[in-house]
Amino acid sequence: MSELGGLTREGALFANPARDLEYLPGEPPEPGHAREIAPGLWWLRVPLPMELNHINIWLHEDAHGWTVVDTGMAEDVCRQAWESFDRTVLDGRPLRRVFITHDHPDHMGLAGWLAERYGAQVWMSAWGHESSQRFLRMDPDEVQTRTADFLAAHGMDVAAFRSTGGGRDHRTWFGGLVDIDGKPGDGTVLQMGGGHWHAIETGGHCGGHLCLHDAERELLISGDQVLPQISPNVSVLASAPEADPLREFLSSLERLRRCGTDTLVLPSHGRPFRGLERRIDALTGHHHRELDKLREFYREPHTANDALPVMFGRVLRGIHRMLGLGEALAHLHYLRADGEIERFEEGGVFRFVRT
Repeated sequence: MSELGGLTREGALFANPARDLEYLPGEPPEPGHAREIAPGLWWLRVPLPMELNHINIWLHEDAHGWTVVDTGMAEDVCRQAWESFDRTVLDGRPLRRVFITHDHPDHMGLAGWLAERYGAQVWMSAWGHESSQRFLRMDPDEVQTRTADFLAAHGMDVAAFRSTGGGRDHRTWFGGLVDIDGKPGDGTVLQMGGGHWHAIETGGHCGGHLCLHDAERELLISGDQVLPQISPNVSVLASAPEADPLREFLSSLERLRRCGTDTLVLPSHGRPFRGLERRIDALTGHHHRELDKLREFYREPHTANDALPVMFGRVLRGIHRMLGLGEALAHLHYLRADGEIERFEEGGVFRFVRT
């Protein structure tokens, strides 16, 4: 977890629109309703009070109740959606388990509320639980100071960043500390909704991120790892300033490639689609093009902040600027680890240059 919380979704960086994907026919479910995807598996949408205005959640029906994958954030508009599902979808049968793909608030923010409301168990990766709890226990001033120092060290004007709405504390979206009952990890098998779902741990967007694959029915709940039209934010964060998340992300995409060509991908945002390998190729190509831009730009020394116009071609403001800086650093750290770029410090600010 990090200072960014679930804002990685609001600040997701748009790649070229996906082409040649076969989208599931028909429209997304209306608010308060559900659409059946496969026997025992239902697609619901929860509205979000942010730029990316919804999250898809996946409801699995069993003989004795329901399991849901992800929740929405701890905001009234999300609670109201669940109250509507209670009347129109759950049909009086208990919600027995909440499975969380990763520790961003649009995915886990209502976990505690649902556990209290229904007596449901909460399952999430041990890494995700520990990191989210550590973040939520931090003193807000400590978070602000660490973030400001990190941004300044990479060339950002922190006062200007804050003047455009950056640096706000959104931890209320998490709904507080959450106790968990299960700690699934890579390879864990869950029986739910008429299928056997294998957990696949992926990285780069968020540590401890779990996708769920039903090989027999060719279904993949991809969380934020593979989305049909945007690339999830892949950032270096103040909490892990030397990380190499882009390498983790690209490696994880190759793991998911094994799920098969005809797999129906059920993403957290956007519409379900087929064409997983083509989408992985598009995401991989997008990030390698960004690496090529930076190889050229860093023929001369620059800060990471200097790279934002090169990568994004527009002025980023508020939280988007911080996410853009994190994304630039993810690409720079990838090149640095391969020995193509070196880093040096000058006047308390880091600069990068091609070796």
